[in-house]
Amino acid sequence: MRRIYDDMEENEAFKPNILLISGISGSGKSSALKILEDRGFFCVDNMPMMLLPKFFELGLSAKLINILFIVDIREKSFLNEFEDYVKFLRLKSSFFKYIFFEARDEVVIKRYSETRRKHPLAADDINIAIKKERYLLNNIKLHADVVLDTTDVNIHDLESILLPHIGDIIYNSTFAVKILSFGFKYGLPLEADTIFDARFISNPFFVPSLKDLTGFNREVREYVLSFNEANKFIEYITDFLTFSIPLYRKENKSYFTVAIGCTGGVHRSVVIAEEIKNRLGNINDEYGISYYHRDVNK
Repeated sequence: MRRIYDDMEENEAFKPNILLISGISGSGKSSALKILEDRGFFCVDNMPMMLLPKFFELGLSAKLINILFIVDIREKSFLNEFEDYVKFLRLKSSFFKYIFFEARDEVVIKRYSETRRKHPLAADDINIAIKKERYLLNNIKLHADVVLDTTDVNIHDLESILLPHIGDIIYNSTFAVKILSFGFKYGLPLEADTIFDARFISNPFFVPSLKDLTGFNREVREYVLSFNEANKFIEYITDFLTFSIPLYRKENKSYFTVAIGCTGGVHRSVVIAEEIKNRLGNINDEYGISYYHRDVNK
């Protein structure tokens, strides 16, 4: 192990935030991985100790910001190398936390019966396998910064219990906002969190000179914005987004999608989305706001 430390520089200019999760099989580690992956973490499941130096050699050059390592009884060598594993990760991180997942025996048994997966130590009796795993992981558990008991926690509640333990670093992870225009005639965008309906605004489609143009054309834009109700509508949406986007980010959402629809998704909704883009210019980069016109070319 000393050779590994000697081979790596201990004072890189850039150091990522690192979480390490271990624990009892069936306690929710895989669910935690999915939660953190959705929040921009680069997730590594059961990487052997011997591969860590090479991973960091490549990972640091890629400027990975938030990294999650999960290691447990499935990695056969991890019991003997766990203290070195923790020591190495602490050395390589700017922020480090080790979280141990726990759950009562009857709940673990129930979860395995529902998923029909095999316990990593199971032969014929899962009860014996669980007791053996607890014994093997007892010392590993004692070193944890946090022990999370997921006995009475469902997958939907796990997120709200896990995220407070990683506090400030979660805000460094990806938060993406998408504002899209669409046409109701082609169906609702299933990914939308909020939908605004612009079909009450006079439709350029029925103006012969505008029918074959799109919301990107100056003539269509001027026509739509000539109506007071259109400007009020844009103002309301802009105020809503300015108010709500920071709050959605604070609640640790990884994405937020706002859809603006008109009949065909070619004229009114495109103008409104583009106008919102202009009005949110000062926060577009801050919140990673992107714009997409789903049906403008149909």
